[in-house]
Amino acid sequence: MATAEKFSRAADAFVDVVRGIKPDTWETHGLGVWSVRSLVGHTARALITVCDYLELDPASQVDMETAGDYYGQIYLVYTNPEAIAQRGVQAGIALGDNPIDAIEALKKRALNLISAQDATRLVSLGGMGIPLDEYLKTRVFELVVHSIDIARATGQEAHFTADLIEESASLAAGIAARKGDGEQVLMALTGREQLPEGFSVV
Repeated sequence: MATAEKFSRAADAFVDVVRGIKPDTWETHGLGVWSVRSLVGHTARALITVCDYLELDPASQVDMETAGDYYGQIYLVYTNPEAIAQRGVQAGIALGDNPIDAIEALKKRALNLISAQDATRLVSLGGMGIPLDEYLKTRVFELVVHSIDIARATGQEAHFTADLIEESASLAAGIAARKGDGEQVLMALTGREQLPEGFSVV
């Protein structure tokens, strides 16, 4: 699975950014309501959810064909911002006193589980099936976007290859199109207009 290799590289870049966090920075402001620790915890959930879902039984049918469908059918419809924020806080706390070691262990566990799957594996998300390759694209997106968030919050630079940035930007544009904001994003990307303050596709 090509996306499994991209997931591995995105996870490596996430770990590199976390390694660069200075000890006195963990409780400083990260993003929105999150401290840096909570933001790292939220990002680590891109690894945690892979582990959790791959340890469940596979789905029996495809309900979401693409990563964009995941955001359109589940994330944007059923997610609760307050619940997401709280899960990030709890995940950050759960990383303990050695968050780098904890994240390395999560990465290893996720990669081992992915490598053990058949290429046709369907992941069950709340009873809805999505091909594993497409689900991993959503995790790459989360790792890329939030690793950049962490880097900016801690005075670093996240190093992602162009293909990972391209895939993440493409998925973001796809999410915008599903929300009815595709034309607005396209015009902004081509320099014809600016996006409103606070605009987000997720």
